[in-house]
Order: sequence, then C-alpha cells, then structure tokens
Amino acid sequence: MRCRLLALVSLLASAPLVSAGVPAFFAPAEPSGRLLVRLYPMENVTPGSSRLVTFGVPFPRGSVTPAALAKVRVLDGGSEVPAHVDNLTPWRHATNPAIDGQSVRVARIQIHHTFAASYPSFESVEVEWGLSDRQQNVPALESPRNGWHLVSSGTFVAADGVSEPDVYAVLSRAVLSKGVLRPMRTHPGDRRVPDTRSDPAVMDATEHWPDFLEQEHAAKNNFFPLINQDDPAVTAPNQCPYKTAYEPWLYDRASSFFVLYLRTGFLRPLREAVRAAEFYRTQLWPAGTNPPNAVGAFKLKVPDPAGYIGGNGAMYSYDECLAYLHWIAGDQVAAQAIPWIVSAHEANDEPTRWSPGLGGWTERHTAFRLLANAVAYEVTGNTTYRASLLSQAGDFIWHQNGAAGQLPAGRVDGGLYHYGSQHGDGTPNELVASSWMTALTGDAMVRAYAMTEDPAVGHFVRRLGTFERAATKTDANHPYTYGPLAYPDYMMRWDGASDVRDGSEAEHALEVASTLAWASYFGELLGPTDPTLKQAAEDLYFTYDIGVNHWIRPAGPASGLPAYRVSPWRKYGWEHRASTSLSWLIGDLILKDGFED
Repeated sequence: MRCRLLALVSLLASAPLVSAGVPAFFAPAEPSGRLLVRLYPMENVTPGSSRLVTFGVPFPRGSVTPAALAKVRVLDGGSEVPAHVDNLTPWRHATNPAIDGQSVRVARIQIHHTFAASYPSFESVEVEWGLSDRQQNVPALESPRNGWHLVSSGTFVAADGVSEPDVYAVLSRAVLSKGVLRPMRTHPGDRRVPDTRSDPAVMDATEHWPDFLEQEHAAKNNFFPLINQDDPAVTAPNQCPYKTAYEPWLYDRASSFFVLYLRTGFLRPLREAVRAAEFYRTQLWPAGTNPPNAVGAFKLKVPDPAGYIGGNGAMYSYDECLAYLHWIAGDQVAAQAIPWIVSAHEANDEPTRWSPGLGGWTERHTAFRLLANAVAYEVTGNTTYRASLLSQAGDFIWHQNGAAGQLPAGRVDGGLYHYGSQHGDGTPNELVASSWMTALTGDAMVRAYAMTEDPAVGHFVRRLGTFERAATKTDANHPYTYGPLAYPDYMMRWDGASDVRDGSEAEHALEVASTLAWASYFGELLGPTDPTLKQAAEDLYFTYDIGVNHWIRPAGPASGLPAYRVSPWRKYGWEHRASTSLSWLIGDLILKDGFED
C-alpha cells in the first residue's frame, strides 16, 4: 500500500484531533454573533464620497429566523448605521416543511458608506445578529445596481459591457467555509498561501507541500493565467481567449473563481468572479429569444440561436455562478437569468433517465441538467424546479440500481453504465461509464442531498465510490516524470475492465479523489464504512500533487509563455469547482483532524 502522503502525515503531528464522531453535513447554527466585513472601494470611488453598498451575509441553517432579521445590525466604529436588511434566500428543503423556509440562508444588507480610504485599501464594518433590535432600519431597498459602474480597465474594457460594484464587501474565509453559499463545508484556506502570484521557480522546486497546500497554491496560482495576469511577457497568442472562445467557460469558469474566493476570502478572485459572471450573463440568449429553445444558451458556444444546440450546447449553461453573484452582491439581475439556464437544459439536454435506446447519454450533460434545477430551486423555491430536482435525482438512483434490470447483475456497483455509442467514447456496444464525468454527477447529487437529506441520495454518492475505486488503477503510462501512479480509466466497462485507459486521465485525479472522499463521508455517515475509499482518494491526491509541478515552467515567460500552464483552459474548472471540500473530507475522515484557519 502506498505510503501516506507526507502532507497528510504532518497533520497528525501539527493539528489537534477532533471527536471520533462523523462531522455533520451542515455547520452548527449560530443564533447570535458578529462578523467583520471589509469594504474595498474600487478605483472610481474617491475619498470623502458616499457609496451604496449591498452584500449578502450567509448564515448556517437554523441560525436566524426571518423574524430575527430585526436583530441584524450594521456597526461602524461600534455605532449602529442605517441599514436595509431582508431575507434574500431562506434555507429550503424539498421534503421537510419543518425546515423549508424556516431560517435565513442569505440576508441581504444595504448601507451607504462614506470612504476615507481609496483603492486598494479597505475599511471595515461589523454585522451583528441575535443580540439587539435594529434601531436604524431602512425599509426600502434601492436597486443594488445604483452602486455599480461600467468596468473600463483590467480584465474587461467598456466595450465589453461588464459592470461591477463600486464597493466589494469581503467576508473572512472562516465565514465563507461553513457551507452556506456552496452547500458543502470546506476547511478555510491556509494562511500560508498568499493572495499574490507565487514565484514559479519556488513552486517548481517544491515537489510536495505540507497539508493540502499543493491544491491551494495551484488553485490560486493557476487562476492568474486564466485572467491573463500570469506574467507581462506572455504574448497574446498564448493568453486565455475568454472574451471570444467558449472553451475556457466549460465547467463554469465564473463559479470556479467564486469557489476560490470562498476558500480564501481574497478580493481578487471575488472581483474576477463577479466580472466573469456578469460577462457570462450578458452572453446568454435571454428570455424572448426566437426560437425559444435557445433561451439560456451561451452565445460564444451557440452564436446562432436557430442553430443546433443539443447537449453539447446546453452543457455551457450554468446557473451556479449566477446564484453566487446574486447571493454575494445582493443582485437581483443575476437571479433573473437563472430560469433561462433551466430552460436551456430542459429544452435541449439529454434525459436524466437512461435507456438503451437513447441516441446519446453522458454523465456530464445529465449532471449539469440536475445541477441547474437544484440551484434554481435553492434560489427561487419554485415547485417545478423542486419536482425536477427530486425526479432527476431519482433517475440517477434508479439507473445505479440497475435500470429496472437493464444492467448486468454482476456489474461493479456504483457506475451509471451506458453504451459507448451513446457516450461517443469507448466500445460502441459495451456498457461503460466515465470516471471523471461521474465526478460531475457526484457533485450535483451532493447538492441534491443538501436540499433533501435523503439517505437514498447519500447512498448513491457512497456507491459512486465503489465504481471510482474500481476505475482507479496504477501504472506508469501517465505524462508526468515519475514512476507508477494511480489514475482513473477514461471509460470502464461494467465488469471493471478498462475500456479506454489514457494516461492523460491523470489530469482528472483531483475531482475523482473528491468523489471518493464524498463517498467515504457518506459511508461514515450512513454506513457501511469502507476504508479503501479513503486510501483511493489519498492515492489520487498524490497523483495530483505530482502533476501540479509538471505544468509549472518558470522560464516560460521568456518565450512568451505562461509560467503556470493551464492546458486546456477548461481544466481549471473541472479540477477546482467540485473539489473544494476535499481537505475537509480527507482531513476529518482519514485523520479525524480539525485544523483551523
């Protein structure tokens, strides 16, 4: 058995142990408290000027009832300031009315603030809840976009039509890691990772970082080439074409930036996430488009609304980033586009219920369809989205259970097997499943669990681990300069045999490791436990750790190339969007560690 990664071993010596009990899926309720909010004025805000500031405050489930919003106050220097506070989004539950709508998930707060500081400095206010009634209540909400401006420098110019807030309200990583905005808990990012781009020579010379710093350094450093700020010497042909090409947006570029912010509390990822989400929103075919099935399709992928869309077009339609923009900036404009996304999937995407007669079916397309409905339900509470969430999650469970006898009884459990001809990869007449696309399904189903707490959904995720473990094999046929490493099959047959095994699949080690870690978590939570899932996740994290250095080239900028290579551009999304909980899962489940920020 592979030796434990040195990073993980170091946690045993350096961090206090927590209870042997399984950590709760939801963070504990906090009926009262205070949190610091840093207010960063942008370049257009001059000292002495007052600005409208609107932001969301996330609360763990059960912390604040809607009536208790009367006890939410904003303090500046210890004194209460006039504030509008409303229930932007309650905690929803698709099956339990005793929970559904009973507590606030995101409270929207709006104030006016006069700045003495100027960009890039910040000032701070405090948000208090559960202690004293608000005395300076502002009943009416102003349009949050009264406090926005047209972006004219940096990653976008005025001609791009992208707007952003005059003031960014930044919360701490400790607050953001509690699994409220993205309803999956994480460990707060490690303070040893700075918010600036790290020296690539130092990164390249360090094969292993302690704890989970390899992932955290990579998520932050690889963010810079995506916004074309890797190095000034990188030439235009080697920069990310995010304004003109659709490929960088696959796997949700904007949400990937948002989750970097949720781990770190850094301003720059937040600012670029907001800008990316706003640009993305402007590139969606809006309501009223003719033909109607084009509504919600991404214009860079579907430039002609009358052209073919199908699953390959719909898989560029995401509402997760729009939800984060809505919640973080209190912005209703972003929320108005969420129904467009659901429309794109329902009108064009593959059915979530598989059958042998379908012309096409993949875990990727169907996962994004479920995710679109789940997020839309979280934001709106719409009963149609709720019904789709429940039925589509049920389709996956039915499929995993054998599709009413249509899958072989002796199959490796957990996979959503379908024919290679339906997938477009693998042997056409063989029943196969994709390891890395299954990671997308697992992510969507964990989100479904957050809204249902259905043990059947939890067991579905647990059983995915059985499939992912079988698909993970060890050899030296990978692209890295290293000996044998564990990595998943590209396509695995129903009996566990590799149908397509390509060494480049080592590039999918991180998100498959996350799927295995979630499987282990639900095994711990619901039973039965399976320690081999933890080991498989650890082995894949080791592969990812080795791979990070493979893509760093300190001398690249001298030739016009990025030092931190992200190839293809979409890789950042497939690696990082769905893997933010990995250190929480592995730390708490493998080592029972509760290291804090």
